Amino acid sequence: MENSNGLQQQTCPYQAQQAAGTVTAPPAVIPDITTPLVSTTNQPPVVGTNNLGLINNFIGTWNSPTGANATGYNVMPLPQTDAPNGYITKNFPYFEEISFSAIAGGAPNREGQYTQASSVLFYEQRVYIANNADPNGAQPIQNTLIHAENGTWLYHVIQNQVEGPYGPGFVPDSNPIPVQNPATQYNKQISVPHGVSVLMTGGPVASGTGNPVFPTADRTKLPFTDPSIIDPSTYLTQQLNTLNSQGITVDSYSSITVSTSNEGGAVSNINFETSFGKVLSITTTWYVENLSNGTTQLQYIQNIVLQFLINGMPTQFLHIDANTLQLVETFVPVNANQAWQNTGIAVQPGNTITVSYESGLWTADPQTNNGNLYDANGCPGIIITQSGYPVQNVNMGSLIGQVGNNAPFYIGNGPVTTPAGQSGPLKLCINDDLNAEYGAGLADNIGSLQVRIKI
Repeated sequence: MENSNGLQQQTCPYQAQQAAGTVTAPPAVIPDITTPLVSTTNQPPVVGTNNLGLINNFIGTWNSPTGANATGYNVMPLPQTDAPNGYITKNFPYFEEISFSAIAGGAPNREGQYTQASSVLFYEQRVYIANNADPNGAQPIQNTLIHAENGTWLYHVIQNQVEGPYGPGFVPDSNPIPVQNPATQYNKQISVPHGVSVLMTGGPVASGTGNPVFPTADRTKLPFTDPSIIDPSTYLTQQLNTLNSQGITVDSYSSITVSTSNEGGAVSNINFETSFGKVLSITTTWYVENLSNGTTQLQYIQNIVLQFLINGMPTQFLHIDANTLQLVETFVPVNANQAWQNTGIAVQPGNTITVSYESGLWTADPQTNNGNLYDANGCPGIIITQSGYPVQNVNMGSLIGQVGNNAPFYIGNGPVTTPAGQSGPLKLCINDDLNAEYGAGLADNIGSLQVRIKI
């Protein structure tokens, strides 16, 4: 959804009205980009690298700095008949919020003898202009919503097909079932409110160490034939260079590229867009970067080929945007039958993280609580005093945490913030006899919790 306010228009009726004193527009309200756009189900999703691949790292809510610290940059051509060349460019720094949420199941595509399992992330995105941009300061466009979209990411794996709709058996196969084509293992589906639907395919994942090298704009294509137009990829490199100057490096990265130009990809435009602003193709690359300070960040770059009618002639343009995102909030599963489980979240010096129970049930001993499972507050009426449990004087089976090698702390249903002054990886666990000093330990535990982590 592109905002109608062009940033480099030669003639703008809105500006003319402002100059004449006939329009007084208030500045845009500063958006809250820390609230998740996609809510989770009350069922814990079955997530992990086995059934979501690289996009398992996307789960949660991400945003980017606002105002002068914005890390996103957009180059967007627009047709305009009264401009000298028949078009203008809307180029600006931006910030955004995007939430990814795993569904609590899968979407099987049945062949008859085998199934392509599609694991799914829903996402929703909001993009805002980061500065006022208009040289005269007349248009109050800072913090204005400039784009919104939603869609899904899919990760495909070929596996045996269950008998009937739900099993429990599997359809016999006379030949070994095929392996998923890695070149089309990932899909991105987009619904853009211009009236454009997009399906991109891609793979396999590429990996490396150190700073990734990003694809650059083709300077032989409009509007990048103008050397003064910034290549958005430079913003990605600039952000990594800033981190490097602070002693923070990229230990490793993995990336996935999906495109409508790959096998199975497609774009569908409504009639108006087909005639005047047709999307011909989209290619995007997403980078999951593991930083030396223990955190993970996302970077992406997206290249859209558009076709406009310029002076009656179909003319192609590149529309490119890129940004760097930090995690704001995420959800992790914690299993009752496993000891300390690394959340993948690092607590930074001077900053605390808030942890709370979201959903799910478990038990540290099925012989207690009349055999019923319970939430993160633990088993009602059984207070732990034995030294073999990580945390004493709280309920058996309660949710507990640990930062690095520091002393474990109680969480329960929370919310609870990590202890002040601590730093290191955040680990979560059920408060139980981890070393089986007094009985079965973790072996007889049942269930799992979905835990919310707010950074």
